[in-house]
Amino acid sequence: MADREWQTDEDKKINRLKAHRDFITWVINRLKAEGIPCERTIGDDSRGDILYYNSEDEPRVKEIVRQINSEYNKS
Repeated sequence: MADREWQTDEDKKINRLKAHRDFITWVINRLKAEGIPCERTIGDDSRGDILYYNSEDEPRVKEIVRQINSEYNKS
């Protein structure tokens, strides 16, 4: 993402939070499309932003996150 000149520190933080929110939504949608049951965590869960139920899905979850992260960072 290109560096921008922010009017305030808050504008920069808001942009980062929106990007994070959108990324998590993107990951959850992709996981569900792949048949991996999951949901967004709430309350600043220290274990992460996405809860998936089957530990056997972990390798695929990590691969999907890497793919999306790569796609996201191209734009």
